[in-house]
Amino acid sequence: MHIILASASPRRRELIRQIHWEADIEPGHFPEVTDEDEALAFIRKEGLETAFAPFSHTDLVCAVNAFGKAKDAAARKGDALPVVGADTTVVLEGRVLGKPKDKEDAFSMLLSLSGRTHVVKTGMAILYRGKTSLSVTATEVTFRSLSEEEIRKYIETGEPMDKAGAYGIQGIGTLLVDTISGSYDNVVGLPLTVLYEKVNEIVG
Repeated sequence: MHIILASASPRRRELIRQIHWEADIEPGHFPEVTDEDEALAFIRKEGLETAFAPFSHTDLVCAVNAFGKAKDAAARKGDALPVVGADTTVVLEGRVLGKPKDKEDAFSMLLSLSGRTHVVKTGMAILYRGKTSLSVTATEVTFRSLSEEEIRKYIETGEPMDKAGAYGIQGIGTLLVDTISGSYDNVVGLPLTVLYEKVNEIVG
């Protein structure tokens, strides 16, 4: 399968290679929404209420960002090939955690996740020849109880700073995790089985 991947993420690129698909990389430039209010404002502005109606309020941020990235990439590259946009968020007790603003924000996020279960959600949008497929995949992740020293040492590696929830499960952040329930690929940033099914569905 040949797709256009609307992402600059090396992690998503590696996941695509894992299933032996070919991807043209065309990062989608979209001013990401960070909360439900911004997501709803975008949906109303674009007249997409029906398309996004199935999603819960904590799904909307990643679903809107995935769609925005895919739409931007398709505007430049066309949609003769499936255009895939994705966005991953971390949700803790109904609160969406995006990428940390600075080290202290990362510390606050990781401390709040310590010893608790959160949900990683990846919104995915696929645009193909005028058709749109939207989905959100969820995985439960439970952290070990972390000491403040552990958290600060992890932050000093630099790994948390560009990742939702301030950790990367495919890197050193795997040591923070006790258990996961659901798709591991989803926590990395792209649920491969869902991608496979949705692309084949939209292509027909």
